[in-house]
Amino acid sequence: MGGSERSALIDSHEYHLTVTGKGTKAGLLEAPGDGLPPLEVASPPEFGGPEGIWSPEHLLVASVSACLMTTFRSIAEHSGVDVLEYTDTPIGRLARGDDGLYSIDRVTLRPKVTVPAGSRVDRALRIIEKAERVCLISRSVSCEVVLEASVAEAHQVGT
Repeated sequence: MGGSERSALIDSHEYHLTVTGKGTKAGLLEAPGDGLPPLEVASPPEFGGPEGIWSPEHLLVASVSACLMTTFRSIAEHSGVDVLEYTDTPIGRLARGDDGLYSIDRVTLRPKVTVPAGSRVDRALRIIEKAERVCLISRSVSCEVVLEASVAEAHQVGT
């Protein structure tokens, strides 16, 4: 049974991780049973963490963006929409609330999708909008998720 067939059948799944502290503001993220490479994580430099290491804030924004991409590509594939390119440059806004505590209060997704010349751009755009509505990560976070998508047709050579 392939991965997509298996995922269509699950009612729930647990993701087991291990985070081991290394020093005062860094650590190692691992998924022992999933065969994933370890990922060094740390507080962001804005909070005194080291430069050049993925932070939980980066990973949160990346999770929302990656979920949109994988959900969109899955729906597009099942809808027979060919996607030539997909690029997102998401932005997560960290803000201090009225209570004095920080949170990521907004993630702005800005996917740029290229479809073959002659494709229905409006259909691909509707699929992106649907993907954002059903993306399990967007549905799981409490922050606002803003979608600023664009779809363009690839230029034909010689036109």
